[in-house]
Amino acid sequence: MLYFNVKLALHHSRRKEHLFLKNRIREFREELGFTQQYLAEKVNVSRQTIISLENGKYNPSIFLAYNIAKVFNMSIEEVFIFEEDNYEY
Repeated sequence: MLYFNVKLALHHSRRKEHLFLKNRIREFREELGFTQQYLAEKVNVSRQTIISLENGKYNPSIFLAYNIAKVFNMSIEEVFIFEEDNYEY
């Protein structure tokens, strides 16, 4: 299973939190036999947007995330995974 990370750093007092938005777009797209172009057309974005999403270089809007999940017949949570990494610094 392949995940891509987008890291956001939030600072709260002495704690540093990193939120990771991972996605399984490439995995599900390939399982369904969809091309990047086909998925892009289904959700009304460019192929370059799908490439950026798959490579973890772009965070989708909630509407785009919903539409991608809908094309895969899945929930947003199945396609997009939030993970939090907390540590003291």
